[in-house]
Amino acid sequence: MRSFRRLALTASTALAATALTLIPATSAQAHSLDSSTIAVRLTEDSAEATVSVALESLDTALGTSYATATELTDAQVDAIKDYIDEHLTVTGADGTTWSETYSDAVVESVEGIQSFSVDVSFDTGNVDPSSLVIDYHGIIESDASHEAVVVLTDAAGSISTPGVITASDETLTIGDAVEPGLMDMIGYGFHHVLSGADHLLFLTTLLLVAPLVVSIRGRWIPRAGFGRSLRNVIGVVTAFTIGHSLTLIAAALGWITLSSGPVEILVASSVAVAALHAIRPLIHRGEVLIAGLFGLVHGLAFAGILTDLGFDGTLSIFTLLAFNVGVELAQLATVALVFPSIYLISRTTWGTQVRTGIALVALTAAGFWVLDRTGILTSPITGLEEALINNSWAVAVILAGIAITAWLTSRTATASRPTGTTFAPERPSAMRRADKVYGLGRH
Repeated sequence: MRSFRRLALTASTALAATALTLIPATSAQAHSLDSSTIAVRLTEDSAEATVSVALESLDTALGTSYATATELTDAQVDAIKDYIDEHLTVTGADGTTWSETYSDAVVESVEGIQSFSVDVSFDTGNVDPSSLVIDYHGIIESDASHEAVVVLTDAAGSISTPGVITASDETLTIGDAVEPGLMDMIGYGFHHVLSGADHLLFLTTLLLVAPLVVSIRGRWIPRAGFGRSLRNVIGVVTAFTIGHSLTLIAAALGWITLSSGPVEILVASSVAVAALHAIRPLIHRGEVLIAGLFGLVHGLAFAGILTDLGFDGTLSIFTLLAFNVGVELAQLATVALVFPSIYLISRTTWGTQVRTGIALVALTAAGFWVLDRTGILTSPITGLEEALINNSWAVAVILAGIAITAWLTSRTATASRPTGTTFAPERPSAMRRADKVYGLGRH
């Protein structure tokens, strides 16, 4: 009977965790869906750009189904080109509208989201191309929350982010290029992490075992003391930071290259490994090892967003560090929002069931991501990912509610037991003995 109750609680927790992703979406969207990119490149006498937009965003605007197509036909590619051409106008300093020539259209997966990119060459005539006005309202006209991020590379190779085109301001005037804004890069890094469901789920799953230690039987039990748990969190975060910082900087500077496909598959696999470790320990202090090793992979994915924005190997080290600061701030925000609840739950009789339930949800999501990113099937949880990202604050609040309920329930159950009997999670002496046996007390 007790086993049945445990199974039922585990299943209920898994369903509840899944239900968190079903909360109706707000106006926010994942970065690849709520923003397009116009990467402008200037020389002394020419101007060109690459326009990138998510196929799903195009489907929303046009009522098409490009995102679910196995491959776009020539007619569909031409239709998208015509749509961008209709909504993109570039004017020179003399007020002359530059004619546009489209070429090299490609469809590629950016963090599991199919995106359409096309190169555009502008006929600048005899006008200095360093000053221009961009007028763009693609997607924006049907979705007021959509934005177009403009990235500029000038004739000297300097990269800047001169502005964002929105529903309230559909034009952007570009003059002389300026140095990349460090605050803009911090914002990009912060936004990228908080809009990536796989990155967030990987970190959260690793945090599930931060307040735990391996027992003599090779199972997870609560670690004695909040301080020791916090040190373990610091170890996980530090390992992840070192790992992704190394590959982020190396990839962004062009020292290493790896196509996005394998990187995305490895990112999804990292979530699966973290989930398996949360269910049953894979190796002593495995969460730190997993964070460090797979942090190298996540760093390559972080570098991918810079390429997607037009920053392809020409950023300064200071700009890269600013982007990395944004990544770290998002990471710390995630820890601050979810770890107190995870710690509290781990000290209650709900601990094992909640941890296992969340880990099963993570494992399921990772499986769908791997299948989707290997081209075997289209992930059926894309909408759930968006809802999760869109309602991250609500998810944190619900997790806190679960933690408080678990704590109150455990206290009530403890009070109703005969004197002298307590629940295993409340035996600090047992935790200390386990720490001592495995040498874990100082970690």
